[in-house]
Amino acid sequence: MFRAILKTAISSLGLLFFISFFLFFLIYFLPGNVTDAMFLRSEAVSVAVKEQILENLGLKDGFFVQYFRWLAHFVTGDFGTSFVSGASVFLLIKERLLNSLILFFASFFLIVFLSFFLGLLSAIYKNKFADIFINFSSFLLASLPHFYIALVLIAIFSVYLNLLPSSGANELGSSGVGVKFIILPTLAIILPHLGANAKFVRDRLNQSLNADFIQTAHARGLGRGKIYLFAIKHASTDIVYYFATLVAGVFAGSYVIESIFSFPGIGKLSLDAVIAKDYPVALATILLTAVFVVFANLLAKIFAILADKRNL
Repeated sequence: MFRAILKTAISSLGLLFFISFFLFFLIYFLPGNVTDAMFLRSEAVSVAVKEQILENLGLKDGFFVQYFRWLAHFVTGDFGTSFVSGASVFLLIKERLLNSLILFFASFFLIVFLSFFLGLLSAIYKNKFADIFINFSSFLLASLPHFYIALVLIAIFSVYLNLLPSSGANELGSSGVGVKFIILPTLAIILPHLGANAKFVRDRLNQSLNADFIQTAHARGLGRGKIYLFAIKHASTDIVYYFATLVAGVFAGSYVIESIFSFPGIGKLSLDAVIAKDYPVALATILLTAVFVVFANLLAKIFAILADKRNL
């Protein structure tokens, strides 16, 4: 068991190293350079001045020199300085991290709860109206992209009904995240996920309900409620592991949603940085997201290893 966990941890570290290298490679070879972002509104800056700035920032060095220097700074928590605003990248991320975590955890736990509830309902009423309706409506939503659902929600609840705000995270002059500001972004993230997730739960529960020990319990006259509890317990390992692997998809969806709703989180900061060619911000935010996702998947794999009776 220990060897399996160690092997999984090492492979996760290797994956992060590859992601960091590939990410830096993409940013390094993007068209334009830092001075394009720093002097976006100024045409009076000479080529000599721009070259001197690149020299001072160490951006005239070779690719591998820049990469390993940046990686060494990153692992020590030094994310550098924004080329556009001049602010510390660490502080920029710190200001928005809590907002993104609130949006992510609200979305993730609602996805888990609703998917499990709908999947359980479908399994209980298999091939009946509730099962057919849940499957149809869920897969209809799953066929629509996040941005389309977000725009529909804005049109209905913000423009037409004027019930919920379409942008921001709080009232002017307030701090933190207001509840009404997070409702639409959360809905836009969770709705496309419900179909496939509910079907997975339904299929695993039906598989458990058809197992021999469940049939034996039926034959012995065990109550329906207890039988479903046994089925849930039997399928729980697969279901928990499956939901743990959803972290990447939910976090990726939040990037787009934050931009659509102008929600001040890591996703919006990252996309804005890429557009503005603010490379230190883009590198730090994207790699931190990768660290979060890889760590979540690592925990899921460790859980699967611990739950596997063959490792006991």
